[in-house]
This record gives sequence, structure tokens and C-alpha cells, in this order.
Amino acid sequence: MTTTAGRGAERRPNLGEEAYIRLRRLLVEAKRFAPGDRIGVMELARELAIGRSPLWDAINRLESEGLVEVAPRRGVFLVRFDRQGLADLFETREALEGMAARLAAERAVLADVAALERSLAQQEECLDRADPAAYADAALAFHQLVLRIAGNPTIERLLDTLYARSRAMCRGLPASVPDLTARRDDHAHLVAAIRARDPDRAEAVARVHVRYLAATVPAAPADGQGGED
Repeated sequence: MTTTAGRGAERRPNLGEEAYIRLRRLLVEAKRFAPGDRIGVMELARELAIGRSPLWDAINRLESEGLVEVAPRRGVFLVRFDRQGLADLFETREALEGMAARLAAERAVLADVAALERSLAQQEECLDRADPAAYADAALAFHQLVLRIAGNPTIERLLDTLYARSRAMCRGLPASVPDLTARRDDHAHLVAAIRARDPDRAEAVARVHVRYLAATVPAAPADGQGGED
């Protein structure tokens, strides 16, 4: 027989996980902090109504993912822009995204291809509006869709961490509409390869796309929107 206390325990939220999700969303999606900015832990604890212990658990987890840097006696900082670190990150992304694209081409069904084509149309709408920030969100959703189609949770988990780190590190990097158009064209080529069920071509397109992203990163952040997709 399940006791009332037992049922309550089953329903009790995991405070550490909740703190992690909320803090990660704030750092990656809210665009409140620039690369290298100091993060006020006490202020966030009050703002998010989260205790210091679960918040520090979340910070330690985010540090292990490379999203924040903890400096003893100095504080907690959002990951700073680091050109060599970004180059290493893109090398890893190229390998993982290439394999994900290969798997997606092997496993995609008609409904998956239709979803990818809808994503392309959404990206095109963002470009028509000359809205780099909206394009960045649509491009990330496209990559996440490819990962779901690939059906490899390990690759998906690793790339989710790399996407979060690169988005935070590249926040504020300018991106021109022609540059974003070239990225969208790469996505269209990838969809064509997946539609054709051509894994070799899909992997090649994905790898070239990531190399292009790496090659177009400016020397340092500047005021503006866009970043990498």
C-alpha cells in the first residue's frame, strides 16, 4: 500500500534539475549576459526563487559542460569568447554533425522530410524579414530536428551541449543577410541529400556547413545579432 508520504515524495520536484534547466535557459536563450560577463549568484537565487545549494549544483553542472567558468574568489562568469576553444568546438561539431546527417539520411521517413522542408520555409521567412536573431533560433531548431531524425541520443546530447556553449560564446557576433542566406542554402542541400536517402552526400554537406561556420566567425564579438547557427 502506498502511503500519502510516499505519493508526496514521488511528486516532489528535483530542485537541482529544476535549477539547472532554468539557469541554463537564462544563460543560453535569454541573451541577458554577454560572453565573459560576471553572473551574480545571489541575485539569480533571489530572482529565480531558488536556494543557494541547488543553484550551485546547477552552476557546477554547467561548468562541467563548459557553459560557465568558476573563478575562486572572483565569481562565476559566462563562457568567454575564445577563438582556439571555438575552433576545437567546431572540429567536434563537424564530426558529430556529419554522423548525425548520415544517420538522418538513412532513417528519415516522408514525415521527417516534410518537417525539414517546413523548417527551411521558416528560415526563409526570417531572411525575408532581415531578422538575424529569429533566423538563429530557426536554424538551431533545424539542427535539432536533424538530430531527432538521426535517432542517436548520445550524439544528440553531446551536440546539445556544444550548441549551448557556442551560442553563448558567439553571442553578439554580427551576421549579414548574405551570410545567413549561404547557411540556409547549406541546410537546403542537406535536406535534398536526406530526401534522396544519400548518407555520403548528407555527411559531406553537414561537414562543409560546419567548416563554413567556423571560417566565418569574426575575430571578436561586436554589438549586433546573429552569431552562429
